[in-house]
Amino acid sequence: MSDNDLFSDDFFAEEEVCEQEVKQPWNVLVVDDEEEIHRVTEMALTGFSFDNRPLKFINAMSAQQGKDAFLNNNDIAMVLLDVVMETEHAGLDLAKWIREEHKNLNVRIVLRTGQPGQAPEQAVIRDYDINDYKAKTELTAQKLYTATLTALRAYQHIMILEKSKQGMEQVVQATRNVMDKLGFFTFTKAALEQIIALLKVNDAMLVNLDSHAIEMDHHKQALQTICGTGVFSNVEEQYSHLDQLPFQDLLNQALQQAHSVFTENEILIYCKNESHSVMFYIATDHPLNELDRHLLEVFAENLGVGLKNIELNEQMKSSQREVIYRLTEVVESRSNETGYHVKRVARYCELLAKLYGLNEEECEVILFASPLHDIGKVGIPDRILNKPAKLDKDEWVTMQTHAQLGETMLTGSGLELLDAGAIIAGTHHERWNGTGYPNGLSGEDIPIYGRICALADIFDALCSKRAYKEPWGIESVLEYIQSESGAFFEPRLVTLFLDNKEDFLKIGQELSDPS
Repeated sequence: MSDNDLFSDDFFAEEEVCEQEVKQPWNVLVVDDEEEIHRVTEMALTGFSFDNRPLKFINAMSAQQGKDAFLNNNDIAMVLLDVVMETEHAGLDLAKWIREEHKNLNVRIVLRTGQPGQAPEQAVIRDYDINDYKAKTELTAQKLYTATLTALRAYQHIMILEKSKQGMEQVVQATRNVMDKLGFFTFTKAALEQIIALLKVNDAMLVNLDSHAIEMDHHKQALQTICGTGVFSNVEEQYSHLDQLPFQDLLNQALQQAHSVFTENEILIYCKNESHSVMFYIATDHPLNELDRHLLEVFAENLGVGLKNIELNEQMKSSQREVIYRLTEVVESRSNETGYHVKRVARYCELLAKLYGLNEEECEVILFASPLHDIGKVGIPDRILNKPAKLDKDEWVTMQTHAQLGETMLTGSGLELLDAGAIIAGTHHERWNGTGYPNGLSGEDIPIYGRICALADIFDALCSKRAYKEPWGIESVLEYIQSESGAFFEPRLVTLFLDNKEDFLKIGQELSDPS
């Protein structure tokens, strides 16, 4: 398909090339079955540069070779595509394949044909997702330059949007990775890890500050925790107060503006809640572009929301804990058991939960909810609750109702700790072999909170003095727990308990009843 008029106009004047760093070239795929078209195209675009990036030509002599080029290159910016090659519509079929099968919606497709009658422009533009249509007879050197520049500029804009979309997806994912962390310090350390991943840097520092101390201008008292990576790995040993940090100018600017600060080679991301100000200092070897800076600011805003949510969550948990403490005081006022019993049981439960492999949040829940295990005793008559002797059969039946009473009292609150307390109250007297009460549950049908509290409660009860008994010796207690493995208690919990008995005994000593 020869075309003597393909580049009939004088080619644009050669411009002086600035001495700038040459970037990666734009990949331009030429698909045409005439070698002359390839040669003339490259000659016409000699010296072409857009955004200080030259062209790199990829040549294909057929539609099949064009497909292969796409399969081997994932960054083709533009296709100069002939229509009639191995078949009369080979180019159109390739255009359809690029969009529909190869799923490449970014590359700019410029259709070139020497036989416009076989592929009318209006029909092609309507039916195929191409970006420009040129008859070879009209495609002068200047028009080819213009078409190429227009296509590459459009591709660049698309890729900027694509990068922005991908960056935002990374920010969203990074935010998710942080938001599921429990507690302020765990949250901020996770945020530091995500910032390092987003920016692909090694040298970063996390600084947690007391917002109230900052407001009072007590900088030496403001620094709460500090940690770092890379060259900042030992910052905990190097800096003991705020005025020692190596980025004072950025620090003061961020505090004054209550905003993140960016320089050529330094970044200070700032976010806060009522109690804490958090700063992430990052040293880079190159300035951030506008997109990356914007994404970091979005991430910082998300972190700020997360910090506020943590604060609200802590306030809610604090309120729940206060309710629990008040309720346990009611039980203590009715029972001869001391408040140290519930404190010890709570600590035993927390330790057992950690040894069992429960996550941080679950360990915290059982720590604060387990004091409610005997809340149902408020419904047991004093004559039974504080009887200084063994209960008779009827009294024992009445005493057993405290488990169901406790569960009923706490169920339906919609509050995490109270809901967990309901589970513990209702199941901590169930037995692994199914002979417990109130529902005769067995094995893993007993919730893990109940299984843990059962062992913790019995251990403390046997070690403690009661109105009806003296404390057992520790060896007798350990022998009893061992003997009840697989009967009263889950075998795995018994093994964990006995393997770590010194830690449990230490808790008992620290929280022993006043003499």
